[in-house]
This record gives sequence, structure tokens and C-alpha cells, in this order.
Amino acid sequence: MQLSANSKLVVRDAVGAAATQFTTDANTVNMKGYNRCRAVLILTQSGAGTGTVTLKQSTVAAGTDEKALAFAEYWKNETGTTTDALTLVTASTLTTAGAATATNMYVFEIRADQLDIDNAFTFVRLDLVSLSNNTAACLFYELYEPRVAKGPDAMPTAIT
Repeated sequence: MQLSANSKLVVRDAVGAAATQFTTDANTVNMKGYNRCRAVLILTQSGAGTGTVTLKQSTVAAGTDEKALAFAEYWKNETGTTTDALTLVTASTLTTAGAATATNMYVFEIRADQLDIDNAFTFVRLDLVSLSNNTAACLFYELYEPRVAKGPDAMPTAIT
């Protein structure tokens, strides 16, 4: 079985030079064709930092009717390249704590049944606000468990 037949990787936010230049506004992904989505945030930090990370949901790709999507946990690796271990964090906010020049990874798991489906919310995004001491950032989404598997060349779109 090919991984590309069961998941779709989407880069909605290109690598930013710093968090102040890195915006996720309106860069949603559509979970309509998928049961799960993994948002992966990678930060290179010059020191410990703080900031706000919020999951948002909307009914349209532009995110004009957004509302918060609560989360109670995420995974992190703040050890740079010394280990690939992820640690579960039970929290509803993200505070980065990486050492100087460390590359840190934060993983948020989103299930379609968490969305306000009664009001047709299918779009999600990770919203970044005021992340300090970041010298570079990257955010990508992996949508998986397609509702109808069609093969790697015909996976449901995740952008519109």
C-alpha cells in the first residue's frame, strides 16, 4: 500500500523568515474528504519564546466566518536534531521553550468529528500570533483517512 494513496500533504504556509512575517490567515485546508488532519509546525528558535497558537475552523476557504476549535493536547519535540521523540503535552495553549538555535516541532491532531459539522464547518487552520524568538517557521498539513479512497492521483482536494 502506498502512503500517498491514504494521505495528502499540503503546504499552505511557505517557510517564513520569522514569525512576524509568517501568516496563516485564510490558508485553510478542507477536511470535507478526510476524517483526520495533522498540522505540523516547525520553528527554528534563537531562544525560548512564547506565543499563541489557536486551531480555527470555518465554512469557507477564506476563513471569513472562523471560530476557535478547542484542543486539549499536542505533541512536541524541542530537542532539535538530537532525538526524534515526541512528548505529549496536555494543554490548550502552546508556549515554545526551545533552546537557542534549536529546531522545534509541534504536532496537532484534528479529527473531523471535532468540527462544528452541524453548521457545515469543514475548513481548518493553525493560527499563529506573536510567536517570539523565531528565526524561521514552516507549517504543513497532512490529511489522512480519506472518506473515499481513490488512489494517489485522485485524492480529494484539500484546498478548496
